[in-house]
Amino acid sequence: MTRRTKILLGVVVALPLIVVGAAVAALFVVLPRMDLADRAATRLTAALGRTVTIESVQVTPGMTTTIALRGLRLANIEGGSAPHMATLHSMRAVLDIMPLLRGLVVLRQVEGEGFDLLLERTADRRRNWRFSGDPAGPSAPFAPNPPDRSGLPLLLDLKLTRSQVVFRTSSGTPLRTDLAIVTLAASAADQPLHLQVEGSYQSVPVVLSGTLGTPDQLRDGTTPFPYPLRATAHETVLTFEGTSRDPLNFDRLDGRLSLEARSPGAILTMAGAGAGPAVHVALAGHFIHQGDLWRLTEATGALAGEALAAPLLELTEGANGRPDRVATHIDFTRLDLNRILGAPSSTPGGDAADADIPLTIAAAPDPELRAEATAQHFRYAQLDATNVRIVAEAKPGRIGIEALALTAYGGRIEATGELVPAPRGGRITAEAALNDANIDTLRRAFGIRTLPVLGAVQARTTVAAEAATLNEATQRAEIGAVVAMRGGSIAREVIEMASTDVRALFRSARGQTPMTCLLAVVSLRSGRGDAAPLRIRAGTGTISGVATFDLNRKTMDLVIGSESATTSDFALDIPVRVSGAFADPDIAPARWSGEGRARLAAADRVAPLPASLQAFARQNPCFRGG
Repeated sequence: MTRRTKILLGVVVALPLIVVGAAVAALFVVLPRMDLADRAATRLTAALGRTVTIESVQVTPGMTTTIALRGLRLANIEGGSAPHMATLHSMRAVLDIMPLLRGLVVLRQVEGEGFDLLLERTADRRRNWRFSGDPAGPSAPFAPNPPDRSGLPLLLDLKLTRSQVVFRTSSGTPLRTDLAIVTLAASAADQPLHLQVEGSYQSVPVVLSGTLGTPDQLRDGTTPFPYPLRATAHETVLTFEGTSRDPLNFDRLDGRLSLEARSPGAILTMAGAGAGPAVHVALAGHFIHQGDLWRLTEATGALAGEALAAPLLELTEGANGRPDRVATHIDFTRLDLNRILGAPSSTPGGDAADADIPLTIAAAPDPELRAEATAQHFRYAQLDATNVRIVAEAKPGRIGIEALALTAYGGRIEATGELVPAPRGGRITAEAALNDANIDTLRRAFGIRTLPVLGAVQARTTVAAEAATLNEATQRAEIGAVVAMRGGSIAREVIEMASTDVRALFRSARGQTPMTCLLAVVSLRSGRGDAAPLRIRAGTGTISGVATFDLNRKTMDLVIGSESATTSDFALDIPVRVSGAFADPDIAPARWSGEGRARLAAADRVAPLPASLQAFARQNPCFRGG
């Protein structure tokens, strides 16, 4: 909205300045109805430092003098995308003669038609709306004091019809504002100016209105100019309550900005991002604009009915060929991306479908983004998490996750990673750590029946995936993981079953036995994987095994057996096979092949793992070196 408001208000102030130049030129003539086009164009060219041409200027003198102008053209900056920055089909202005005696130009009435304005930056970021003599020109630093407005004409009534403004972004994308009608009027010099703009932005109908300061205040640069504005689009209202120390440039703004949108569709359409989700958005905070800086701080609001706070939303316009930069910090109470991004439920009151985020990366993003966000509660696809924090940045050809932390499955997950372009869409690489997760919570998340193991789980993982969307990447991911436990307990009957203890024929072992450690090295690809080694050491024996599993079908095939040197004299050490569905597997005696026994007896293979995972595995007491 800031750019759109700036463009619309720029039209309001640009036209009177052109009129003033033509009016001042008319003062040098005494003959009525003389065509003063050349004289007016010469004076405007000298004042602006750009070539100005005018087809005709007719002056009808009197106590109120009328100036009629046709066919004005203002040259664009060198290096611009078009030869002209502004064109005006026709204009009629009425000014008072008597105030001229004391050096004041009073524009009692101005009517213009067919005003077209192009606003753009050149490749070296020079702005075509900066003119010669402007203290905030392209090579000058930000001026510490607002520009002097005492020489401005006193504008009492302006009407502009059938006009347009095009703002060309640094990437060359044209943002078009069509102005059906613009009015700016005050009943007297000491009465408020009433602004009304009706038109459209990027084909979205927009109305801008405001009761501003007085014409006298507009000419007085010593005090802030009252600048309340209200922009409305479809189901969207944006308001600014504040002042400006440089109203002609929509600069040095200070006040409160608020946004209320029943659906952000209008905003997203204006931004070229499509219709977007139908969720309510509200946000309000302290807003400033000074030079290249646009900043909203201490903001509060809601998204989809859930409260949020935004300590910082900031845009810094790029300089010297650099893209704009955006920095954000947003704190959510509850962020449910399934509700916001997923397809609505087909049944009333039902949950929305899982959200799915596309993995798209801009080769040259404008703006570049650095974002920090937190959420007390977070939901995406099948993930329910709390105490979430993410720090990410978008730069050319890369989205980097500097930090991601969340609580899920009874433990804390911390991760870093990046997303880069790939033939299928994007390629994700990441490393993650899971600390102090509850193993019973984990098995419920994967639909596994009750496990005989109790305790806290630690894990270290690496992830690589290439896909068009995040959910597809999850399905295609190649994952290497080391899962470990220190302490905890395991059911005694499991040890006896795995060792085929003959005592199990006459009694059922009850209770838990302390567990020294658990270690599993897992390799996963597209939901299918294996675990080897898989080792559990308890007070009554050590179990080793290998497993294959399919997370897509939720099936497994596990063979475990005891190490004879660690079990009782009653143990036959015959392996056991657990196979079938996670929820209801079959259990039966198994046989170790020669290859299988050799694999169990060999040292644990961790060389293919990244160094961080190797170190984590070796720290576990169940690791077998050699």
